[in-house]
Amino acid sequence: MPLSDPLLLERLLLIVGASFAACLVVVLTQNWHGKHSLDHDLDGAQKLHTKAVPRVGGLGLMVGLLIAGLMGYLVNGNTYATLFTLLVCALPVFLAGFVEDLTKNVSVRTRLLSSFVSAALAVWLLQAQLPDVDTPGLDALLQFPIVAALFTIFAVGGVTHSVNIIDGLNGLAGGAVCIMLAGLASLAWMHGDSVVMKLCLSGMAAMLGFMLLNYPFGKIFLGDGGAYLAGFWLAECAVLLLVRNPEVSTWTVLLCCLYPVLETAYSMFRRHVIHKMPSGLPDMGHLHQLLYKWLHVTLPYDALPHWISHGVTSVKIWVIVALCQLVVILAPHNTALHLVATVVTIVLYVTLHRALWAVDEPSDASLAAR
Repeated sequence: MPLSDPLLLERLLLIVGASFAACLVVVLTQNWHGKHSLDHDLDGAQKLHTKAVPRVGGLGLMVGLLIAGLMGYLVNGNTYATLFTLLVCALPVFLAGFVEDLTKNVSVRTRLLSSFVSAALAVWLLQAQLPDVDTPGLDALLQFPIVAALFTIFAVGGVTHSVNIIDGLNGLAGGAVCIMLAGLASLAWMHGDSVVMKLCLSGMAAMLGFMLLNYPFGKIFLGDGGAYLAGFWLAECAVLLLVRNPEVSTWTVLLCCLYPVLETAYSMFRRHVIHKMPSGLPDMGHLHQLLYKWLHVTLPYDALPHWISHGVTSVKIWVIVALCQLVVILAPHNTALHLVATVVTIVLYVTLHRALWAVDEPSDASLAAR
């Protein structure tokens, strides 16, 4: 499908610039607002950074997407109205996360409910409701609108929070989201859906502006607001792709977005079923954390700046995410292959996780960050 917008590249560059500028302002003015915006919790569970850093990178994403929505709506309302509406839908979960970043006083339940509210708004305003999921039995239940709406809201909320789960290293979540959005954008392009393609590309552009300061040096973090906004954007791009293109298989889209979903699902299983702990208890057992620690044991990264070990670990995870997109792009209509690739990825993930866990099993002491 040829690109119908000759100024698309210029607009995407403007989004990158707006996001970068907003993040740069945050970094340069942190002495003024650092009391509220800096992440001072260097010893908490899951912490792998060594100095206080602004954790309000979500502000850059929001500014970039807001520029995309306003600019696009003025130039081409038919296409960009969807982007602006989706941005409005994202406000509840973004604000809940952003307030948490500033106050550290928003409960997990409130943030989870806010993601459901955002997903419900998308169902209402954009008809972003899954009609089926290519799964016998479940598809029959989804023929009831209320069931389909509730299922979609739950799924979007889950993906939204899953991106926050993988946000533990410089560039990890941002890079993974960019790669996954690239996979969805490729699918949208192949099926002639310029709307979803531009949603994906706009999300990528906003994230890239943030990444210029986050990777590899970690000058700013996504924070909960940024991670939730990125996760919600990814989830809704996936849902809208399926809704607008019934010929696209749910299993194809799942393969594109598999990494954060798998990380979250396996973490809950590992904590609750294997180790008999509350599934929401934070620990140092995520794949990226185990891989980070393994690199410190086997390679001479301790003598190097932390941003190098962060960067190397993130790249290794990105490769896994990119391979999933490669399978989809090379065989976009082969649902059977995508299902097999999903199963293979799950098996490889669990095998790698267990191997790394055996090398350096997190103890109670490891619940404190390095």
